[in-house]
Amino acid sequence: MPANLTPEFIKARQRFRSAKEPAEKLAALEEMLKTIPKHKGTDKMQADIKRRIAKLRDGESRGKGGGKSSSHDHVPPEGAGQVVLIGPPNTGKSCLLAALTNARPEVAEYPFSTLAPIPGMMAFEDVSIQLLDLPPITPEYTEAWVYNLIRGCDLGLIVFDAADGELVLDELTELFGLLDERHVRPAVERTRGADPDERIREVPMRIVLNKIDVAAAPSRELLERMPFPVLTTSAEVGTGLDGLRRAVFDGLRIVRVYTKMPGKKPDMTEPYTLPIGSTVLDAAKAVHREFVDRLKYVRVWGSGRFDGQQVPAEHVLEDGDIVEIHLR
Repeated sequence: MPANLTPEFIKARQRFRSAKEPAEKLAALEEMLKTIPKHKGTDKMQADIKRRIAKLRDGESRGKGGGKSSSHDHVPPEGAGQVVLIGPPNTGKSCLLAALTNARPEVAEYPFSTLAPIPGMMAFEDVSIQLLDLPPITPEYTEAWVYNLIRGCDLGLIVFDAADGELVLDELTELFGLLDERHVRPAVERTRGADPDERIREVPMRIVLNKIDVAAAPSRELLERMPFPVLTTSAEVGTGLDGLRRAVFDGLRIVRVYTKMPGKKPDMTEPYTLPIGSTVLDAAKAVHREFVDRLKYVRVWGSGRFDGQQVPAEHVLEDGDIVEIHLR
């Protein structure tokens, strides 16, 4: 397919070729990306321009910060957990983010349309969970901050195109290799024991086969060879999104705990979210740190032998429990 490059693009390309300083090169590349026609005939050119932009921006941030990390290294977590969308180009990650959250990322058929982390809040029942759309991970080039965000997240969703069929296994092997180079170890869930190699970060992950509306259902053999739970979705038509929301909540390994004042109805609107295995004492601390020292006793509705039972501080809470905290 002919590229049909615009005069504006050609002028910007000439400026890039004659530029001497990184800032000049970056400005010319950004103009090239802005003016290049967006169609399949320019896919590779767009991807190359975006890689060049990413390299220059990374070098610029290192120069200004004296070797410090990129400004994208940290996205403040919100809600009940931070979940990142990762994977190869053109698997529909941005489309998933748009379908699940209030975010409006650029959704395009050409690769590398995502250049910075894009957050959105996904609702699951009465809690909100932060999703982050990240640039694709490729052997050619992926900025260091992408791996830093993966290391710091609570759960990773590895998104593939369901139409790739058995090739997904090769893509997964390649992705695991790239993560391993950055000392990221994918896991079904994070283990309690510390790894002897302090550089290694274990990250719980799930696999999402997206675009199931235009692809055959994955074979049983393929599903059995996957190392993690697999979810099939179509961000375009909404297939499997409710199941994905539930799987994300379950993958975060958290419980919702509600509170009530003595003699009053419980507040069921904004639960506290705590790690599975949390105790009554942990819940009191979540409400207010000073409550730990002032705690007299707690009554629980839900996981007690009977509703309103007085329980010890080490009582382990379950999802949906209601606690009534009594202080000295």
